[in-house]
Amino acid sequence: MKIYTKKGDEGSTTNILGEKFSKSDIFMELQGSIDEINAHVGVLRCKIKKVEVNEATYIDSLLKIIQYDLYKIGAELSNNFTKAFINEDNLKFLEENIDKMTETMPLLKKFLYYSGVEEAVYCHVVRTVTRRCERVFVRLIESRKTKEYGACYKYINRLSDLFFTLARYINFVSGVKEEIVDL
Repeated sequence: MKIYTKKGDEGSTTNILGEKFSKSDIFMELQGSIDEINAHVGVLRCKIKKVEVNEATYIDSLLKIIQYDLYKIGAELSNNFTKAFINEDNLKFLEENIDKMTETMPLLKKFLYYSGVEEAVYCHVVRTVTRRCERVFVRLIESRKTKEYGACYKYINRLSDLFFTLARYINFVSGVKEEIVDL
């Protein structure tokens, strides 16, 4: 299969259902945002493999599952939400991992500087990209004049929480003290 088709040379593309979209359509912006998160998660996985922490295997396997879930969200988008690949079990998985990491760390009472080891700081980069994606998702939902925030959207919302927690966790298991913002 050739990687290029030349069909998009005029600024449009199609989804898996054959529906045609402008590449500037908010639907395509969301698809690109999901892809961007997935690429950042791949970079984070590379960084995690280089770090000498006991939790590197756990973190890498968590990130690989997240990458797979992001592919499933992309498939839902490509099917114009006519097929569901993300469900409450996927949300529960994120929540359980957030809780697992949170239970091992000191209670957070103030804002933090985004600092520490490189892998932790990169989690904040992924978190901010995820938050931007979430805003695009909301614009898409609102443009469809619906208030239905399905499991895909909720997953992205929860995912940014996971990356915040993961940043703290990586610093914690690396023995790096959090820098508190004293307002």
